[in-house]
Amino acid sequence: MAVALTATGTPGFAIGSTDATATDEALYAKGKSSFRKRCARCHGVNMVNPGVGIYDLRNFPKDEQARFTESVTYGKNAMPSWQDVLAPEDIDALWIYISRDAAATPP
Repeated sequence: MAVALTATGTPGFAIGSTDATATDEALYAKGKSSFRKRCARCHGVNMVNPGVGIYDLRNFPKDEQARFTESVTYGKNAMPSWQDVLAPEDIDALWIYISRDAAATPP
C-alpha cells in the first residue's frame, strides 16, 4: 500500500493503491456530511448557491486545493475562519466532496 500526504499534510493513499477507492469514498461521505452541516447554510444545499453574493463553489478551480484549504482555514471576505472547528482532515474531506460534486452540478 502506498501512502502519500495530501495538500494539508495529512496522510492519504496514493492513486492506484488498493485502499484508495474505499478511502476516497469514506472521505467523500465525510465531506458531504460536513458540508451539509456547516457550509450549506451559506453555500446552498448541493452547492446550489442562493445567489446573494456568496461564492459559488461549483466554480471553484479544481487545481486550487491549497487556496480552498487556506480560505476555509483562515476565512476570506465574509466567510469566517474554521480552523477552530475543522481539523485538516475535515477540510481535506470537504475538498474531496466539493471538487467531485461541483463538476457534476453545473452553475
